[in-house]
Amino acid sequence: DYAAARTFGFLIEVETLKANGLARGGSLDNAVVIGDDGILNEGGLRYADEFVRHKIMDSVGDLSLAGYSLVGHVKAYKSGHDLNHKLVTEILSRPDCWKLVDSGSYTASTAVAPLASADLAWSEA
Repeated sequence: DYAAARTFGFLIEVETLKANGLARGGSLDNAVVIGDDGILNEGGLRYADEFVRHKIMDSVGDLSLAGYSLVGHVKAYKSGHDLNHKLVTEILSRPDCWKLVDSGSYTASTAVAPLASADLAWSEA
């Protein structure tokens, strides 16, 4: 279950966002806030891996902006909206790395071998 995983951020960032008129709908009910001494939310995290679950939801949502259902495997390290956007942009700019498959004829064997893999990697170090 990933849908109940909340977005998260640091208290100092929340204060800055709110001071600039942003994050107006954010609260301890719908976001995990981390202060100097740990998580500020009463009851803590909903799941031990709530941050990871939310990152998975972010990635699924970001990749859906490609406009198609994607069949594939994504392995991400320190991903975020910006990196996910770069991935979608790169994939769509490389027609040699993907193909459209009619959903009615799709089977698990349709996508057994990737069309490309290693050259779609970034290091933001």
